[in-house]
Amino acid sequence: MLLPAFLRTITSILLFTGLYLTYATSFQMIRGVSLIFVGLFSTMYLNQTLSSRHWLAIFTMTCGIIDILALDVQRVDYDYTTLHHKDHNTILTGDLLVIIAEILHAFLYVYEEKHLKAADLKPIQASGWQGFFGIIITALAAVCLNFVPSAVPFNEGSRGVFDDLTDIIPQLRSNTMLILAIIGFACSCAIYNCVGMSIAKFSSSGNRLLADGIRVYFIWAFVIFAEWEIFNLITILGLLILQTGIVMYRQAIFLEWYRSTLARWQRIRYMDMNADAVPTPSSQPADVI
Repeated sequence: MLLPAFLRTITSILLFTGLYLTYATSFQMIRGVSLIFVGLFSTMYLNQTLSSRHWLAIFTMTCGIIDILALDVQRVDYDYTTLHHKDHNTILTGDLLVIIAEILHAFLYVYEEKHLKAADLKPIQASGWQGFFGIIITALAAVCLNFVPSAVPFNEGSRGVFDDLTDIIPQLRSNTMLILAIIGFACSCAIYNCVGMSIAKFSSSGNRLLADGIRVYFIWAFVIFAEWEIFNLITILGLLILQTGIVMYRQAIFLEWYRSTLARWQRIRYMDMNADAVPTPSSQPADVI
């Protein structure tokens, strides 16, 4: 679990950096690109095959991602309230960082699925080892980033470094909500990793990402009701195209469940009919000759 912990640390840094540079809704929608690379990595490491419907779904999701990227570049021209920076390159950089992080995430998911099934490792045990290694890696990374000079727009601190450790204690002392947010984030990550690895072990990484994709609807609902961002029809179109590709990739999973349930019911009914057709032995004793 050392390699997954290292990859998870790198992806977390890239995701938080990308979230700072781009929009929250675009951030969550672009994370759907991981399903594309999960399918590609599954063919290389899990010996799975992609049918024509998988490739059609990958093409559909790619179109949705391109639509979201193109919209983010134009969105900054009329949305002056969501982000404090108005540079096209900055927003595009944030989107590309999210894509790179999701490529690493896809490899991470396939790696976890392979070793969880091969070693029959308990998901909660794997999550605990990842947390142990993650604390060590994060502490070392925080010390290193404390001395790395940062560029615009990350150099707004007093020392102009990427991660200023001297600002942590004053911020925590002056903001109780920040402490509660950190505690809630740590607890949610632990539950998220344990549940996600359980799905990967007993099902597949694709179903794990399908369950993870439900989060985008809650984020969209929260952002819409809180009026954090300005939306248009192209944004909603990109979301619909992306979600259509995800549903196509999983071959309408709810329909599969319905078919499997119907087939199971038909098998049980067939067995009951065969049991009724078997003649019962007579209760009368046979004549003794």
